[in-house]
Amino acid sequence: MIGEVVVIGELKLRSDASLDEYGKLGERMYGIVSRMPGFLSVKSFKAADGEEVTLFRFASEEALGAWRTHPEHVETMKRGHAEFYASGHLEICKVIREVGPFEH
Repeated sequence: MIGEVVVIGELKLRSDASLDEYGKLGERMYGIVSRMPGFLSVKSFKAADGEEVTLFRFASEEALGAWRTHPEHVETMKRGHAEFYASGHLEICKVIREVGPFEH
């Protein structure tokens, strides 16, 4: 959708991160964001080197802003940096053109 906002998160977990606790927090955050107005989708992919790429889609910058500033999400982000992530990079992109859907 033109104007949609896509967040590309490239995150690498620490070798000593608790995967169980990380998974629980991820489920909790998905439970919150998936009920927020303007949230469209999230998909995560894991590379062989352990880096995780997550794509979040929001209908607007306002919808993303509501998620970015949600109090529980803010606290979880702080915890993620302190306990789980070795490194990371986020890109916030706005859809300017799209092609499809199409089938072959």
